[in-house]
Amino acid sequence: MAETAASMIRYPRLACFAVAVVVACARYSGPPDANFAKARDLYQHLYGSELDEAYGDARMDEVVALLGKVHKRSVDAPSAQALLRVIEHGREELAKANAEREKLREATARDIAAARNTIDPSRVLAQPDAGPEQDPFGPGASIAEINKDSGGCLVAGEEFKENGTNRSGKLYRLASNSACKQKLPGFVGQIVMITDGRIYRRMSESELPRPAAARAASTPDAGVTAMRDARAAPGREAAAEAASGVGR
Repeated sequence: MAETAASMIRYPRLACFAVAVVVACARYSGPPDANFAKARDLYQHLYGSELDEAYGDARMDEVVALLGKVHKRSVDAPSAQALLRVIEHGREELAKANAEREKLREATARDIAAARNTIDPSRVLAQPDAGPEQDPFGPGASIAEINKDSGGCLVAGEEFKENGTNRSGKLYRLASNSACKQKLPGFVGQIVMITDGRIYRRMSESELPRPAAARAASTPDAGVTAMRDARAAPGREAAAEAASGVGR
């Protein structure tokens, strides 16, 4: 007995630790608590799907309520208290993050409002509307620019004057070499009407009106043919009469 007392005096810290362990074991000697199991499963589900945002989920209140119901002498009591501290810390950190996001949102809104206030509506409205983008090969396009980019593939031809509008200018055609046909395939078989150095109209070669003299030259002269047939008619009639006389 004396030796035991001497040992406890010699090793006071070890004795105190042994006593604390015995008290702790006696304090949390109750059975596992079903409330802790439910709280733990729900917490893991929420945090697994939402991460830190889970601490702002309304269902986290249910986790806290379940943890509060864990019996104080249950073996799960220490774990329940630890999880409550984790949730409390998580909520504090989430509140800080939300406050920072709100400050950033407000600052962005102020910047947008300031930018709007620096815009003069009268100056914006005074600027002419550029309208749709111009076709680089459509009406209004510069023949000089097209030839500059293509190496002179559109070649000037005869002059024209359009009836009704009295628009005049020159007709351009695509050069017949294969290089130009590859550069400007859309101009193959087309006539380009150029007025004041810009495209006025494009049309198919077959749609170009032909002068009356050209149409006459391209068709048989009906009058000359008729006169030739008339001169040949008496000879044919005589031959017919001769043939009939021989038959009689």
